Amino acid sequence: MKYNILVIEESSNTLRDRIVSVLTGEGFGVATAASPREVVSTVDKLKPRLIILGEGLTINSFEACSQLRRAVNVPIMIVGAVLSDKAWNRVVEAGADCYLPKPFGYRELVARVKALLRRYEWTREKKQERKE
Repeated sequence: MKYNILVIEESSNTLRDRIVSVLTGEGFGVATAASPREVVSTVDKLKPRLIILGEGLTINSFEACSQLRRAVNVPIMIVGAVLSDKAWNRVVEAGADCYLPKPFGYRELVARVKALLRRYEWTREKKQERKE
């Protein structure tokens, strides 16, 4: 089963377009948004199973992640520069499930996306089983 993925990247159309191209080539449905604020207001319509945040956002990507985490319960991956230890802590505190430092290989991107979706689906299934 292939899933819908939302890519949010304001500053680099090249990066966003390449991510979209790679993921659609793998059979994923991919939507893009210009800003996290746009997403929060329309996330119910999009129903993404994974959100990928670029670091080139007009608002801090950690803040964007925190806002999205309060609005949705899906995996969030941040793509950005190599981080210091302090910044890694901020990624986790903001609610990101994964941080992919640039430059990265597109095979690694696809592998991480698949791993996040696998864990997310497994967790959803287990929660559903408990309800029944």
